[in-house]
Amino acid sequence: MTRIDKGIDITGGRSDKSTFLIVLGLLFVGFFVGQFVSALMAFIFAFINGAQLDALGEDPNALYDYLGLGEVLTAQMLYTIVFTFLTPWFYLRLIAKKQLSVVSNERQINPVLLLATIIGTFGFMFINAFFVEWNANINFPEFMSGFEEWARGLEDQLAEATEKFTTFNNFGQFLLGFVAIAILPGVGEELLFRGVLQNSLHKWTKNAHVAIWVSAFLFAAIHMQFYGLVPRMMLGAVFGYLYVWSGNIWYPIISHIANNGISVIMVYWAHVNEEGVDIDSTESAPIALQVGGALVFIAFIIFFRNHYLRAKQTP
Repeated sequence: MTRIDKGIDITGGRSDKSTFLIVLGLLFVGFFVGQFVSALMAFIFAFINGAQLDALGEDPNALYDYLGLGEVLTAQMLYTIVFTFLTPWFYLRLIAKKQLSVVSNERQINPVLLLATIIGTFGFMFINAFFVEWNANINFPEFMSGFEEWARGLEDQLAEATEKFTTFNNFGQFLLGFVAIAILPGVGEELLFRGVLQNSLHKWTKNAHVAIWVSAFLFAAIHMQFYGLVPRMMLGAVFGYLYVWSGNIWYPIISHIANNGISVIMVYWAHVNEEGVDIDSTESAPIALQVGGALVFIAFIIFFRNHYLRAKQTP
């Protein structure tokens, strides 16, 4: 049996509750350590390029004026490695005393399911465009104006950073960007949020749906973009169900890489053809594409789930 019906045991002999709390604590520690290491590397690059400490103190956003694309992507990759690779490794190897491979009941990849996963993920992007537009246009009541101003300001800063590391001037920069934005987060974030966090919560609650959606919420929240929280949570839930149904961490990894990679490819293609494209655009896709994407995605989900459901029922 490959499906994960009760959660994979990554407790290392501890109680299910304490395992989840340890993992949750490590997640936040890893996040802040990753941010610190990444920021430190970015400041080192900036000072090498002539930045002055007092100038950066007055305007922290000026940091990006002193960084080239390769330096920004390097700092981003360092954050991803520290946060999403070292955190699950630290827990599994040093605390639980288990191999990283424990997070998969199955390790082989079915070529048909691989292709279906990529196509299904592409279809879901058109559905999720609706949630992107809805989430981006949320307005808060007057008494929450302070929070709204803070969230909008943070969103603008992150949009500026995103534009900085998605402006590819040549194919080499595109490849580096694909690694930094698609491959490393696709592997690392799935190891952390699905392989470790979701499993620990699944074992504790004995409820796959609770584990999937809570993990998806934390996955979305840790990106610090309130106006992208809902679509990212929906995406995280898709990854979570693919993982539970298949018992194979590689399918959510493939889906995650496909989602991020398609966006990176579209940005580079538009740049090569001198077409304007905004990777942070909140405008939803035309209704025909949303319906078409929904049909493709629903067909994929039914096919994928039934494949593993039949495998479970086979003597």
